[in-house]
Amino acid sequence: MLQSPALALSLLIGLSCAGCASGPATSPAPSSPDAGTVVELEGRFAAASRERGARAAFLEYLAEDSIVLQPGPVFGRAAWESAGESPGTLDWAPDWAEMAADGRLGFTTGPWRLVSAAGGPALAEGRYVTVWRREAGGWKAVFDGGFGRSPGDDPLSLETEVRRGVARCERGPEASAGDLQSLDAALSGTEFEPHAIRMLARRAEQGALFHAPDVAGAMSSIDWPDVLQALPATTQLWPMGGAVASSGDFGYTYGLSSPAVAAAAEGSYVNLWCRSGGAWRLLAQLRRPLPR
Repeated sequence: MLQSPALALSLLIGLSCAGCASGPATSPAPSSPDAGTVVELEGRFAAASRERGARAAFLEYLAEDSIVLQPGPVFGRAAWESAGESPGTLDWAPDWAEMAADGRLGFTTGPWRLVSAAGGPALAEGRYVTVWRREAGGWKAVFDGGFGRSPGDDPLSLETEVRRGVARCERGPEASAGDLQSLDAALSGTEFEPHAIRMLARRAEQGALFHAPDVAGAMSSIDWPDVLQALPATTQLWPMGGAVASSGDFGYTYGLSSPAVAAAAEGSYVNLWCRSGGAWRLLAQLRRPLPR
């Protein structure tokens, strides 16, 4: 697993085009893009996991150039081809979904849980983010990441109500993954200027989601202060890849993170971006720790 931010940056060229517009040819987009498309996809994806196992489901739905967090960014199909079967049944459900205006890029996020094969209590739970891309042969997951934890006294429920298309991201000029990766760097703090929390708050879209394993998620600006104060103020983000919709309204980035003064990465992340009010704003951020 990658441990050095410097090494992460050296791989930027190799990974930054995962999911870029220069990838596989795309089929015609629907005339009226609807976030319900990726909600339905996520439902079929989860059903495949319940019925045939997580490994088979991921190999069916992951794109050839997909990236997954396990726990750092790795090539998705290679990771799942070498994975063993899950010790139980992995299931999940979206509670938020958005679709780009071009109808070719969208995301879902929500809770997941792992239950024993005998149908007993949950073994683990967490939250995930999946980015979907429309290809010539249909929709595929181009990015998947999340974090896990032991179930608490109030376990996560998969009985969710999905927020669909609430961000109203605005079409804009053509942008590249590098443009959003520059914003990742701008969100970071340093030991001399620990402004990461302030920058996150400034860049957050109304209703943004902040989620990390040890922090309760927030989808309301009222809850943001408590959540942001629980995040390290000097976290440095080291972007490794991402993509932007051709409509210039939605994109995502992912990479490694570390304390500003550390030489080794201590976590991974994914940021979801939305153009709003003429500027790129953060829809969601999910963080996952790396093993020490």
